[in-house]
Amino acid sequence: MSTEPNQGFSFLRQYLEWRNSPEGAAVRVLPEQPPTSEEDLRNAFVAAGIVNANIPAIIASMAKRSGEWTAVGKPFEFAGESAFVVAEVEKEGMVASMRIQVGLLRAQGRATSAEELGQILTRSGVSNGIDYAKLAEMAADPVDNWIVVARGTEPVHGTDAEVECLVKLDDLVLPSPGDDGSVDFRDRGRLPEVAEGTALYVRHPGVDSVDGKDLSGRVVPARKGKDAKLSPPTGCRFRADDPETVEAGCDGYLFRGRDGRIHVGGVFEVKGDLDLTVGNIKYHGAVDISGNVPAGFQIQAGGNVTIQGTAESASISSANGFIQVRGGVFGGELKAATDIHLAFAHDATIECGGILEPGKYLQHCKVRCSILRFARGGMLVGGDVLASQEVDVDTLGTQAGSPTRVRLAVPEEEDAKLELEKLITEDKKLATLRDILEPKVMSIRQRLAAGGQLLGRARDDAEESIKQYSGLMERKRQIEKRRQECMEILASDHVREGSIVIRRDVFAGAELHIFGKHVPIEQVSPPVRLSIKDDEIETRRV
Repeated sequence: MSTEPNQGFSFLRQYLEWRNSPEGAAVRVLPEQPPTSEEDLRNAFVAAGIVNANIPAIIASMAKRSGEWTAVGKPFEFAGESAFVVAEVEKEGMVASMRIQVGLLRAQGRATSAEELGQILTRSGVSNGIDYAKLAEMAADPVDNWIVVARGTEPVHGTDAEVECLVKLDDLVLPSPGDDGSVDFRDRGRLPEVAEGTALYVRHPGVDSVDGKDLSGRVVPARKGKDAKLSPPTGCRFRADDPETVEAGCDGYLFRGRDGRIHVGGVFEVKGDLDLTVGNIKYHGAVDISGNVPAGFQIQAGGNVTIQGTAESASISSANGFIQVRGGVFGGELKAATDIHLAFAHDATIECGGILEPGKYLQHCKVRCSILRFARGGMLVGGDVLASQEVDVDTLGTQAGSPTRVRLAVPEEEDAKLELEKLITEDKKLATLRDILEPKVMSIRQRLAAGGQLLGRARDDAEESIKQYSGLMERKRQIEKRRQECMEILASDHVREGSIVIRRDVFAGAELHIFGKHVPIEQVSPPVRLSIKDDEIETRRV
């Protein structure tokens, strides 16, 4: 027999198929085979280059003719390395592909196995991510195509953690034009307010990194994401049930700090004078101005308002608290729910529900309060004061006879009286207009009731007249309703207790009224307390 390997394999193909695996060699005997001898069989294996074939075991298997794969000892070893390699391997990055040499298998009369293909991959440096199910499929039905049989594990790169701001704060709010087209650049709208517990910042954790492995099993490091720390700015706190969320720690306003983050302030503070960089203030909480409030500015606060300097022709109000102006007030309007404290005031309109306490004097002011009491004695010069409980001054009026009116009265009654006067005046004007419109409207209605028609301009005029008349009569009904309400207020019982105290001087030009009773100045001799008792003026020394 020739010693050529292909002739050896050609001889063996007449009798059996064979395959190698890490566990050993196996043969499957063909059902039809020509006669042979042990020596011919051995020579054929030697010719094919297989140097360790277990010939007795192979002959025993051939004798059984079972048609099944039968183990016949250790894996076949070849005299030439190339005879063993029945598949090619290509690697590209994290992917390995394999192609079975189908022609070689046929030439050698052999089959292959998933285990053998796995060994070939291992010898090629591929030990990770092998798809053994795919290898078994290829071994069972070999095809001459490149097939992906292994994939490395790609690293999962981590992502950066992020802190998201949940609120938007515009650095500049431009005012809108008024009805006349003018723009008041002091008007910036309301402060951006926030309620306690409102979420301001939330931290989104990044995805954790996971290292990968290449085809050879070596670790491929994944890039780790950057962390982002979450810390509460001023006026904020961590949410109790969520440490990744920062919320407002109190009711307040939002502002951008020097660190660029948004903070929460309780008291709105203005360092220095109120100016165009801040604009008018509209805020539900307290306001503290360390400087002055110039002319034309407005402060509308829900809480207390404290001004360290002066207020000049400004509009300042506190819906639920007090107002304190450590300097003077020059013109403008002040209105507080409780008390007002100031050094002095000129030509201002002042209203409070509690105590008005000037430090030195009030000059030509219009005042409405519960109690007017000067902190260090004081002078009331000119103007109009309406108090519901007490007025206590050192000096009332001036030697020049400046008109100075002081009244103790029930505020609701005074408002009702004033409103009644306005209602009566308006009702008279409406009555005149009604006398003009009513005959015309009655004539139109009679004509329509008789079947007449109005066309063109006449119809438009008639509709306009009826519309005016209906509106006029509706307004008269509203006036009458409100007039009745005012009359009920005046008829109600109110507490009328209080006094006017003049400690030093009272001058001509002063006018005193205590719950509707006029007090002649010539009958007042300070120091004196004036009150009403049994519907009469009572005078006592103080």
